[in-house]
Amino acid sequence: MPAITLGTRARPCPADEPLLLAHEHESREMERYRGLALSFLPTQPHVSRLMAALGIECEQRIAALEALAEQLELRQYLPTGPSRHPTLPGASQLHLFITDDAMAFLTLSHALAVADFSRRFSELMVRYCQLPALDDLLAQFIERKRTACHLLEEAQAGAYAAPARA
Repeated sequence: MPAITLGTRARPCPADEPLLLAHEHESREMERYRGLALSFLPTQPHVSRLMAALGIECEQRIAALEALAEQLELRQYLPTGPSRHPTLPGASQLHLFITDDAMAFLTLSHALAVADFSRRFSELMVRYCQLPALDDLLAQFIERKRTACHLLEEAQAGAYAAPARA
């Protein structure tokens, strides 16, 4: 097995693996944003609309990945229908609806951290998986994810103050 050298693009990935990883990642992102849209709906409809829009962007990325898989004749490696991912551990302890500004601030902080992780995940995919058509698509995803992070930062800074510590 060849050694993996960090900082290079020397490690080729089988074509189906990065497509499957990207598709799975975007599916989870879409579900997360949909959940956040619901959570913010009762008290902060403007944030709910932002989360819904970010979820729609995930749907568009999923469609682009599926089109690329079709083009590369790799469609059989992607899930065929809508998938429901198992609930994250501890999710039952999370509040379904945002009830106050402190909860909104913390939820937006978490959403921003996860959005930044998503961007970095896509950057790593481009860096280490050599599939030029997917690299080009992921580069577009990265730019949109940067914009999403910026929008989440604005939502957090513009609407909420950090909760006071007791």
